[in-house]
Amino acid sequence: MVEEKEYDIYDVGEKTQEQHVTDAASRMEQAAYARSGAQQKQNKKRKNNGFKAVVATGLICSLIGGGIGGVVGANIAADNLEAALMSNESPGEDESSGRLQLVGKNDEISPVIAIAEKVTPSVVGVKTFGTAYTYWGQRIPNQELGSGSGIIYSEDGYIITNYHVIEDATSVMITLSDGTEYDARIIGSDSSSDLAVLKVEAANLPAADFGDSAALQIGELVVAIGNPLGYENTVTDGIVSGLNRQLTDYIDSATLIQTNATINSGNSGGALVNSKGEVVGINSAKLVASNAEGMGFALSINEVKPIVEEIINKGHVSRPYLGVSINSQYQVDADTAERYEIPMGIQIAEVVKGAPADRAGLQAGDIIYKVNDTLIQSFEDLSDIIDDSQVGDQLRILANRNGEKIVADVTLAEGNAE
Repeated sequence: MVEEKEYDIYDVGEKTQEQHVTDAASRMEQAAYARSGAQQKQNKKRKNNGFKAVVATGLICSLIGGGIGGVVGANIAADNLEAALMSNESPGEDESSGRLQLVGKNDEISPVIAIAEKVTPSVVGVKTFGTAYTYWGQRIPNQELGSGSGIIYSEDGYIITNYHVIEDATSVMITLSDGTEYDARIIGSDSSSDLAVLKVEAANLPAADFGDSAALQIGELVVAIGNPLGYENTVTDGIVSGLNRQLTDYIDSATLIQTNATINSGNSGGALVNSKGEVVGINSAKLVASNAEGMGFALSINEVKPIVEEIINKGHVSRPYLGVSINSQYQVDADTAERYEIPMGIQIAEVVKGAPADRAGLQAGDIIYKVNDTLIQSFEDLSDIIDDSQVGDQLRILANRNGEKIVADVTLAEGNAE
């Protein structure tokens, strides 16, 4: 699944035909009066005919189950962007801003077109295959498990996607925007960051340009490109709704870009692109709830690239590993600590045999209450310290065992190597 969670879908009531027509007429009048000089005169002459055309379009769209809001909104957006468009008729780049520009007939072509033309060839479809099971538990090998998206990272065939797209896959096939198909190898993956790297044997592939996600601003135009629900080369636009978001149920430590650009199942691993046509995020999750809509999330590219490089070079990501599981039901709060005269902390449920914690002498039942100089009162406190550490770092852990103080000097190992 693309989404981090599925909840009930919130059903939004639609406007009546009369409301659509009234709103459309008002917006068209505003668009007409926004122009100046000769253009304003010309628009006034066409006003009545234009209104009739909008009404007709509204009725037709209503009859086939849609509304005219999207059509009129696109026209008005193009009008508002008129001053930023260049005077030629092909994609270009404004030297002052670096933003892609495109102009066509009547100066009414959205800059999203130029962004899509540039980036779509760098976005691929990803299909995964593996073992499926029937309702009665019968094993069926080499079945299609699901689909998602990916981004061409380099011309020689490295492709970025999400870990959850290729999870459980035994084979993967990717499809370029022109329909060309390749078998892909899984170079490596990292569940903690929800990233994976694929490799196809090809040359001169259209690699994406990558931007600086730290330079993003709230309200900035972004475009999502991917293959939602099997619809290839789908483009949606929106804005940056928020920065440095965290979804702890979905991913532990990475910060996410929030956007209202439409993201659906199959968009996972696709591109979130800025107005320069640069990939700034990897579309990864969507929050669907009865009281929320338009909340998509993308991994920021500044955090993605070092992980991708490590996977390419090593096949995995080196992450520090302690080797304990924590029993959340036995967290020692203030009342429990006072009652039993023990320090507040978290209790170890299990110690992995041979892991760093085991070698340092920690045991199941020990209550960790301090690491180095930091008091530990929740699992998140301990997790944050480990995430901020490196493989080979030493931690001094203070624990309580049956009322006695235990000191354990733990050298963190590489998690993938254990």
